[in-house]
Amino acid sequence: MNIELFIARRKALGLSQKALAEGICTQATLSKFENNGKAPAIRIVAQLCQRLNLQLEDVFPTERVADAAVLKVLEKIEFDLITSEYHDAETLLAKIADEPRHDRETKLQYCYLKGYVAALNHHPISDVLFNFDQIITDLDESHTTIYTQLAYCGTGIAYQFNSDPNKAQYYFEKVRHALPSLPLETTASVWRVINLAYYTGNFYASIDQPTQSLKLLDYGINICSRFHVTYYAAWIKFLQAQLIDAPDKIQEYLNDATAFARINNNKQLLKKISSYSSSL
Repeated sequence: MNIELFIARRKALGLSQKALAEGICTQATLSKFENNGKAPAIRIVAQLCQRLNLQLEDVFPTERVADAAVLKVLEKIEFDLITSEYHDAETLLAKIADEPRHDRETKLQYCYLKGYVAALNHHPISDVLFNFDQIITDLDESHTTIYTQLAYCGTGIAYQFNSDPNKAQYYFEKVRHALPSLPLETTASVWRVINLAYYTGNFYASIDQPTQSLKLLDYGINICSRFHVTYYAAWIKFLQAQLIDAPDKIQEYLNDATAFARINNNKQLLKKISSYSSSL
């Protein structure tokens, strides 16, 4: 149990025990937790962690007991999503479908990736929702991890592809409001927050709200710059180029997108950029 991290985050945010506990539990309950390690109900700890922008797993670290080979495949699938190799990702998912997934984190990652792959490969929406419902109603029913936001985003993607913008917007709005408070503490969390910013920005572009879209894309590109992430930067720059009017800026964004795509050897995106540039 990582109480030191919990206390350090509270102090870093300038919160007293009384301020943190307000509306959640008594100060005495919080004091017993911090000073004696007496953990209150998990519901209370989850609310306290949420107020501190921490995940439960940060305070109660869990061992990833799933087979190391499965975790390696899941990481490859997540990378395939970035490079638009959706069919490759689906093939890999099929290979590990029968592998045991005992650890909650592994189950969450598997459901998130399976839902995204189903959505991006235009599977029936019922298949998509089945995976994300497992996250929202079971694995993360308290909605304290980033996987809930990924499930909302993936659901929005599915409705967007099914030409149902009203339902899609309902879910993307949840993501848009949550984005600024999502922590950027690990490489995986950084990639996933950028993922959320990109797909949510893409949706608002599709419903002709370029200002909202560009705001989200700017947020994503700032994170890319801060953490030296080039993979999503290529996609974001390409989408930005399609949303602005100034010819010189359009070319600048296209050049940036091309450069990042070449660095990442993203052949799918390079084809899209070439086709779009030819149409100008």
